[in-house]
Amino acid sequence: MRRPLPASEASWGRSLIPLVVLLAVVVMDLTGDRRYVIITSLVISPLLAAALTGPRVTAAYAGAALVFGALQAIPLGYYTGVGHDSLVAQIIRLAVIATGGAIAVAASRDRQRREVRLRDVTRVADVAQRAILGVVPARLGDLRLAVNYDSAAAQARVGGDLYEVTQTRWGVRILVGDARGKGLDAVRLASRVTATFRVLARHLADPEEIVAALDAEVVRSGGPEDFVTAVFAQIDGVRLELVNAGHPDPVLLRRGAPRLLAATGRRTPLGLGATGTTVVRSHLVAGDRILFYTDGLAEARRPHTREFFPVLPAAQAALGPARRLDAGLADLVAALGRWTEATLSDDVALLAAEFAPPTRATTPAADQPAREAAVHGAGAPWRAPTGAREGSRPVAGCSSTAPMTPGAAAATGSPGAGAGAPNRREAVR
Repeated sequence: MRRPLPASEASWGRSLIPLVVLLAVVVMDLTGDRRYVIITSLVISPLLAAALTGPRVTAAYAGAALVFGALQAIPLGYYTGVGHDSLVAQIIRLAVIATGGAIAVAASRDRQRREVRLRDVTRVADVAQRAILGVVPARLGDLRLAVNYDSAAAQARVGGDLYEVTQTRWGVRILVGDARGKGLDAVRLASRVTATFRVLARHLADPEEIVAALDAEVVRSGGPEDFVTAVFAQIDGVRLELVNAGHPDPVLLRRGAPRLLAATGRRTPLGLGATGTTVVRSHLVAGDRILFYTDGLAEARRPHTREFFPVLPAAQAALGPARRLDAGLADLVAALGRWTEATLSDDVALLAAEFAPPTRATTPAADQPAREAAVHGAGAPWRAPTGAREGSRPVAGCSSTAPMTPGAAAATGSPGAGAGAPNRREAVR
């Protein structure tokens, strides 16, 4: 992608284009065939300025065009043809230039108002996008994460595709989906599903209950023909659980080799009952990468040959183990753009997750016997726990009703400990 010009550079560059046109018309009028009247073409300059600059600059060009048009009315011998020196002809030319300049100023002012409204709407759309598609951190729990969203609409940043990631007591939970249709209706339905998932993911333990509740929300919020395809994933340590409701199967890359995480059966989409198979369970190993995507990727076609985008080979090439996750996802997006020649027909949401548990320090093996001796009292004097009290009062962290074992009785000097058992009460004191 080319770097856009700064606003100041772009503004000055656009302002000079009408000036070039104005000077070109004046030069052609002075040096051209006197039999032809081209001075009226000066009106092109303010009309062009109306499309490129603001009302003030447009008004300046309109005034300049009118001045140059008035100068040709002075009897300097510019025109010698019949009728060219007529006062009526001169007035008509000036009237055309003045009218064109006034129209240009009004058009420039209207364009500026529309651009202001468009910026306001874009700002609101950005806020809506952040509300619908939450910010996904680069790392959450044992996962590294990367996301990308491309809308099929040229002027939109968000559509009917959705994704959400949240950390819960049951692990990291992921939802990727695609609402039927396009436009505001699809955006509204996607926002309802995303908001419902954010609440349910923190309160329901069973993944099937979450999917059933999302299905009920689509039924309540959507029309009779609306539905949402979705895939739910829960990653808790090495355990992976998937529930697929009519959505494209995620891609698992293990040591660079891709395969689909396909269920034995598939639930119907949300809003259509979402009935079908139960949760699909699997296990992850360190370095595994999972690509979640919407059908905008799987159904993307090459414009001329109508070939589908090769998801598995492209994912293998872009998300290999040697590549950083976010860089690999960017390469996959670039490959999709080359395949479709930047002509997406549907929204594309991508979410890549890498299972990368942090390394944890372990106690050296040589220290284990000493730790066990300290715990079990072998070869070391007994120490009262923190908060211990003398006499018959309970010791913090210990149950007063727990039966005392012979070993414990011996350690405390209780009756029945044996004649030769040492009394450790003095050690407590």
